[in-house]
Amino acid sequence: MFQPPAKPNAKPNPLLALAAVSMAVCRRHMSSYSHPGSKHTYTQAQLMTCLVLKAYLKQTYRGVVDLLAASDGLRAAVGLETVPAHTTLKMFEARACTPGLLDALVGRVLELARERAGLEVHDVAVDSTGVACTPASRHYELRVGRKPGRYVKLMLAVACGSILAVSATASFGPSNDTGDCRGVLWRGSGRCAPHGGYLDGGFDGERQHAFFRDGMGVAGFIPPVVRTDDGTVKTPHRSKCVRLPKSYGRRWHAEAFISGLKRVCGSTVRARGEAAMLREALLKVLAYTAFR
Repeated sequence: MFQPPAKPNAKPNPLLALAAVSMAVCRRHMSSYSHPGSKHTYTQAQLMTCLVLKAYLKQTYRGVVDLLAASDGLRAAVGLETVPAHTTLKMFEARACTPGLLDALVGRVLELARERAGLEVHDVAVDSTGVACTPASRHYELRVGRKPGRYVKLMLAVACGSILAVSATASFGPSNDTGDCRGVLWRGSGRCAPHGGYLDGGFDGERQHAFFRDGMGVAGFIPPVVRTDDGTVKTPHRSKCVRLPKSYGRRWHAEAFISGLKRVCGSTVRARGEAAMLREALLKVLAYTAFR
């Protein structure tokens, strides 16, 4: 059969590019096999990449297995001779996909971008977002009188400019943001050493400002919430942010990442178990970061 010549400037298939990035990142961070006595049918990088594709395509375990079975190119990109069963993927996720591992893989994507593209990160933006635990729309919940329940809360540190996730954590909301924020910032600072950080007014607090400037040595910019009758801000660190620099507009880079994450990977999780919900939400972050 006649095959038309490939266009010289044709863009690579996004799914194949995503699989290649995921394989490169997982091979860096994970050993080939979890145990010397395992069957060695699939490497951990291959199984993790299958889960990344599942999150990116908003598929079920069976759905991503069917997709791999139908695509020769995708199997080649992952290095699969045979397609794993959906139960294999499910058991691997439950056993190996800890929140710490998924956050570390997000950091490895940033490391790969710095090596291959010379990416430099000078500032980070931090924000949180909710991922629904039910596929029911908010309109339906209001119509039937259902009260809004809990959700998976993602706390994200995003590199300004490249809009790549630097660090991420998942918990159940609603809850206070300050504790998760510090953990994300601390891990992210070890991966990119930012000069500045941008957060919205929901993170305002003297201890938060002190953590930025005294604990991390980073210029943190958080608009202070005025709590005095005369409209002044009297605490030392918060008073420095009364007038924010023009660069504070970079805080919207976190919003841009969150918007793209939900548009591409979805704003709900399919899992029903608590641990599985957190894993699925973090897999979405990893998949979208690798996609970018």
